[in-house]
Amino acid sequence: MTGPTALISKYFHIQRSHQLGGIIGQLDTAAQLAAEQLAADFIALFYRRTDDDTLIPVACRHHHDLHVDSLNLLDHQWGRPGNTEGLDMPQVVPVTNDSSGDTTSDDQFATANHLTHRLVMIQSDHENATAMVTAYWRNRPDGVTLEAIQRVRLLLELVARSMSMADQLHLVNDFSVRLAKALSILEVDTEGLSIRKTASIMIRLIRSLIPACGSCFLSEDPDGDRFSVVEFADSGAEAPGLIERLAEVVYEQFGLSSDDGAGESTIALTAPLSDYCAAAAAVEMIPDEDHRFVLATWTHCPAGLTPNDIELLSIFGLAARTVLRSALHLRRLRRSKRTLEKSSARLADVEALAALTDMTTGIAHDFNNVMGGIVGRVQLMKMKLADGPMLSSLNKVESLAMEGAETVRRIQEFTRRTRNKKLDAVNLAEIVRNCLGPRPSSWRRLADAAGVRVTCEGAPDEVFVAGDADDLMTLLDKLIDNAVEHSPRGGRVELSLDAAERSVVLTVTDHGAGIPDANRKKVFYPFFTTKPDRGAGLGLAIAHGVVVGHGGKIEVGSGPDGGAVFKVSFNCIDGGSDDSDTTSQTGQPGRLRILVVDDDEQIREVLSDMLTIDGHSAVACADGYKALEAVDQHRFDLIITDLGMPGMSGLDLAAVVHEKFPDLPIAMITGWGTQLDEEDVSLKGIKTVLPKPFHLKDVKAVVRELAAR
Repeated sequence: MTGPTALISKYFHIQRSHQLGGIIGQLDTAAQLAAEQLAADFIALFYRRTDDDTLIPVACRHHHDLHVDSLNLLDHQWGRPGNTEGLDMPQVVPVTNDSSGDTTSDDQFATANHLTHRLVMIQSDHENATAMVTAYWRNRPDGVTLEAIQRVRLLLELVARSMSMADQLHLVNDFSVRLAKALSILEVDTEGLSIRKTASIMIRLIRSLIPACGSCFLSEDPDGDRFSVVEFADSGAEAPGLIERLAEVVYEQFGLSSDDGAGESTIALTAPLSDYCAAAAAVEMIPDEDHRFVLATWTHCPAGLTPNDIELLSIFGLAARTVLRSALHLRRLRRSKRTLEKSSARLADVEALAALTDMTTGIAHDFNNVMGGIVGRVQLMKMKLADGPMLSSLNKVESLAMEGAETVRRIQEFTRRTRNKKLDAVNLAEIVRNCLGPRPSSWRRLADAAGVRVTCEGAPDEVFVAGDADDLMTLLDKLIDNAVEHSPRGGRVELSLDAAERSVVLTVTDHGAGIPDANRKKVFYPFFTTKPDRGAGLGLAIAHGVVVGHGGKIEVGSGPDGGAVFKVSFNCIDGGSDDSDTTSQTGQPGRLRILVVDDDEQIREVLSDMLTIDGHSAVACADGYKALEAVDQHRFDLIITDLGMPGMSGLDLAAVVHEKFPDLPIAMITGWGTQLDEEDVSLKGIKTVLPKPFHLKDVKAVVRELAAR
């Protein structure tokens, strides 16, 4: 021991020496007084320790001309249990014949020292002798008065009390020294120590606290179905099967417990381990919610574990739990530090992507409003024209507007990574098979034109991740599209799917020129491209958004021949059953009264005109407050509301209306794309979402669907 605990131990040792010295002096004085009162040639004081049945001599006095031999016979004479029976009444009795020297008693000490008479006085606690005085004479004493006997009895009572205090002092000092040693666990430097090394230190300290004991450190397995031994040591020959049985008993006692107060008390394990040791106990330690440990101790000594031993184990458990928590926190901090060092290089990229997301989202919303108005007006004009050059021109205008809307959609597709979507169990292997199957896709047209083969070999049949099937299909399309575009004519693109116990890695490899190191940080930026093609630069940004939205990680590197390698990793989950999609058959609804809410006048008018042409009655409101007034005054069959409006958003309006009229269907139109929380939308009574710009047929389909509901 070093440090404060060594000082504590030294202090108690010094104090104990001073106190014991004073008690010994008192006993010696008491023996001298008793000898004077009885005029005895030899006198001895005995005391019975609280943890033992034998009487031990604690002080003796004799006449100056008496030479005492074989003092050990005195201990042998009175130390054995039962030798004091029948001596409750103090009286002087002969122990040898004065004239002949024949022995009439078994008092070997008296015989060895030529002592002829003795007197024995006992202090009792009604069950056992606690103290005793024996007085011897070489010749028959002239007379021992009753007054002298009473005084000696008082001295004997003083001896009993003094020695009882000495016993208590010994126990307290012993406990204090052992306590200081137990608390020395707090001085252990856990820097760089593994859990096993920390456990070894604890076991070594336990075995120094409790003599002839064994100790074992156990850890709960991650699945919580058993405790495993981390480290153990025994004082002697280990009983066969002790450790195995101990692990079973610990699980029975602690396996189903998760009490945060664990470690504050020690639980006895003596009964279930009685075939292997004399006594056993264990203390539970829960440093945090992820780790549970138990420290068990046993002894082969017949006396077992004393109450002080149990108390020390409890205190040691509390201190050890603190040390374990520190060790685990240090290990966790080191792991976090390594993670931060790895991710620091990517932090600037993530912030840049987030800023671009916010910017493109706002731009896309404004463009959608403009495109919605243009497309709506063009479609209304087309309905009034039968044929001719004007209709052809309107078709071209509509086509250009829809091309612009497609560009906006691609921007919004990039921002989808901020969407809070409900993820289901999806078989990623099936997504890969479907992607490579006979389905139309942009990369397939490019691959056929350039003679590029896209293959996947050795993929498992099933590997489930938490995701959205459409988003994962988009991810694959974008990665394959990028690989095909950068592959040489007649080359190949290789896909692989490698599933481990808890993760799956999707790899897409091409054999093109590869990606320069300077561009690797930029390939996931929106609008970054090395191609001159119109509208390019969002494919990998969209892929990155899908991966991040699924809690995965995407990395880009180089292949053996210099091509680009994209690796996407996801966490695996248990597979779930797929729910079949159901569709409802809807007929043409009758005339409906529909409330239209939009702060954009053009969108409001276009929607009202479309609904009126389709045979419905439309009431238009410019904001949510006016809409609430209209709902309170009139009955409506359907509400179509914009999402982003000043003052009261469409979501807030829907929440208020749904609370008042839970059966009133609500549709939402938005230029913000698909960034809505599906669960939040459903809770506020919104049945469907219609993105801007919209066609007349889309509006009709929404009205037909909600009317059928």
